[in-house]
Amino acid sequence: MRISSLKGNFKVIQTIKNRDELLVLGSWSDLIRVFDSSRAFLVNNQESLFGIFLCKQECVDFLAKIIQEIDYHEWEDFTLASPVFRNHLQM
Repeated sequence: MRISSLKGNFKVIQTIKNRDELLVLGSWSDLIRVFDSSRAFLVNNQESLFGIFLCKQECVDFLAKIIQEIDYHEWEDFTLASPVFRNHLQM
């Protein structure tokens, strides 16, 4: 799952080895803005990509924090070009 927010750009991946563990990827500056820098480790030097392992509850807390910081006042002019759920079965 890719997440873009005021806190930064992140990618959340479920690890294969441990299904209860999630890997959050991002730039160094984005990760340390939200998490303790001692937890971050280098994933890809060429892309300056860093990661942090989280349990699912920590990830829920992380996502809730990002959602709470959304400025809904900027949505006044927000419109959808077409209905998002038009292909789903309606009962």
